[in-house]
Amino acid sequence: MGPYLKRVAQSLANRIIPPGGDIPYSVADTHCLAFLENYLRELPAGAGLGLKAMLVALDLSPLLFIGRPRRFVNLPEPDQDRYLDDWQESRIYWRRMVVVLLKTLFGMGYYSDPKVLAHLGWFEKCGGKPA
Repeated sequence: MGPYLKRVAQSLANRIIPPGGDIPYSVADTHCLAFLENYLRELPAGAGLGLKAMLVALDLSPLLFIGRPRRFVNLPEPDQDRYLDDWQESRIYWRRMVVVLLKTLFGMGYYSDPKVLAHLGWFEKCGGKPA
């Protein structure tokens, strides 16, 4: 993933898993984005290209869907949230599924981070060991 896609992914991940919740780690504190990069590397070329195209489409479409003539990464956080809500609540199935896919991938990366697992008590409850 190049710098442009990393910036888009970081902005999206920060809105999908916003800081300040019960877990004291932000997306930047975890291997969430590295997980996404590794996932993209392991996908067949066409699927990886499709996922990257989704990220680009999400970044470039605020004008079409919420009337804001800016890229997603340049929107204020309330507009970013409104924009993602618009995608998530769309009547168009593929728009809703893009958000579901991103929530799944970012969640897999975030919640598989050893710091997050330790905070949740996973190692004590499940007998696992930190990586």
